[in-house]
Amino acid sequence: MTVRAVRRTSLVEQAVAELRRLVEGGEWPVGSRLPGEVELSRLLGVGRSTSREAVRALIAAGQLHSRQGLGTFVASTAPVTDFDRQLRRAELADVYEVRVALEVEAGRLAALRRTRADIIALRGALAAREESRDGAELVDADLDFHRAVVTAAHNPVLTDLFTTFLDAVRDASTEMVADGGPSPDDHKPDAHSALVQAIEDGNPQAAIEATRRNVEHTLTQLRSEHP
Repeated sequence: MTVRAVRRTSLVEQAVAELRRLVEGGEWPVGSRLPGEVELSRLLGVGRSTSREAVRALIAAGQLHSRQGLGTFVASTAPVTDFDRQLRRAELADVYEVRVALEVEAGRLAALRRTRADIIALRGALAAREESRDGAELVDADLDFHRAVVTAAHNPVLTDLFTTFLDAVRDASTEMVADGGPSPDDHKPDAHSALVQAIEDGNPQAAIEATRRNVEHTLTQLRSEHP
């Protein structure tokens, strides 16, 4: 039997672990800026080279990202997978093609499996969406609405897939709004309420059609802009 000697944890590894604990624990929320190198070294109780290496490790993991001249910011509470990286590099139309596939099936299943609690949640999400007019606020409200539809489908695998996909969809939607492209409010005005009604009525075909009107509208515009 071969027994390996226990290796003492390096200062860099300890600094990485502490930074990760702070990020994953929400001490530094996503989007917040980390203290400067000198202050961060003081907080961690290590030299600047050690804190610098720890920050680089979390940048490599996708949890932090550096902006030239601005500092280092929290990008994700958890290490980013290869799939997440691929989503971030994907074309907007590619992201929305997959979104159509996920949400059409979610709408169909929701119409078959929704509970009374799901209907209440959907109505609340729809009302919040209709009250939102600011770009970023509308994007978040729109995604909250679609997440409620996915939740009503009661398929844990589908829910996990949508959750994994959510950041890419939010980034794509925010980028489109910032660039003056199609926003979540460009859809036919009754499309979202029609989807809720179809789910409440237990009509899977109507839910499929309403979902396609919701999501494919944006996809069509994206394809016309980036053929």
